Amino acid sequence: MNLFLMIPPRSFRQRMRIAVLTTSILLLAGCASSSNFNRWGKNIPPQGATTPVRAGDTLYSIAVAHDLDWRNLARWNGISDPRTLRAGQRLRLTPPVGQESQASVPRIQSTQSEVVIPQHLVAPRDQAAGNKQAIQPSMASTPPQKSQPASEGSLSWQWPVQGKVLSRFIDDNNLQKGLILGGPIGDPVRASAAGEVVYAGNGLPGYGNLLIIKHNSEWLSAYGYNQSLLVKEGQMVTAGQTVATMGRRDGKALDKTGSLLFQIRRYGKPVDPTPLLPAR
Repeated sequence: MNLFLMIPPRSFRQRMRIAVLTTSILLLAGCASSSNFNRWGKNIPPQGATTPVRAGDTLYSIAVAHDLDWRNLARWNGISDPRTLRAGQRLRLTPPVGQESQASVPRIQSTQSEVVIPQHLVAPRDQAAGNKQAIQPSMASTPPQKSQPASEGSLSWQWPVQGKVLSRFIDDNNLQKGLILGGPIGDPVRASAAGEVVYAGNGLPGYGNLLIIKHNSEWLSAYGYNQSLLVKEGQMVTAGQTVATMGRRDGKALDKTGSLLFQIRRYGKPVDPTPLLPAR
């Protein structure tokens, strides 16, 4: 039925405004139905959605780009060793039919040893964020020369920079969910907690030079907009260690003002870092 004909008699200008509004709504509805997913995970990916692995990508960077738990991403794609990713490979972003997102997790091999993540550690995503106590995954062998990421119960977060908060969780573009922290360009950016660097590069659009640190099977932290990266993938870092230097948020800062995008992710989902950080 023509909605325009149903409009009660009004001035010609009023009827034209309503007709234009109706057309716009229908067009937007059509766009929404044709695509409900983007790289940033703002919407739920359709069943069977995939993404290509590009040069420099890691399992963790792909998971961060799509707000996914890296363990689920590994399980859905039958990945037991994250180092086996290759450019051109396609990864599915949703579970196979009949497989729920929090089913049993495969044996994920770390850079030095194989980590077995027991079923009882795979907490539902809506589990209260305050429940941080969990049993550590059992280790098949312990690397003698490398410290391990912090356990769930021992994480103690600290501010990565001393500058003021420019934008709180979620920031104004509604895509990069984290804090925007200010400071002089070139100032040190420090690891917020101990862990392993699982991504160091600039392959994720909107993040600039990005570091991702894995703290344990539950928590990741991400540091974006850096001027330079001072650590490499696979390197263990301590809490407070300088890992990068502050850069600037393109087009959104004064020439002498630096900015850092800081995210904390639990089971792949960004959470508000403010309650986890010490009071200033």
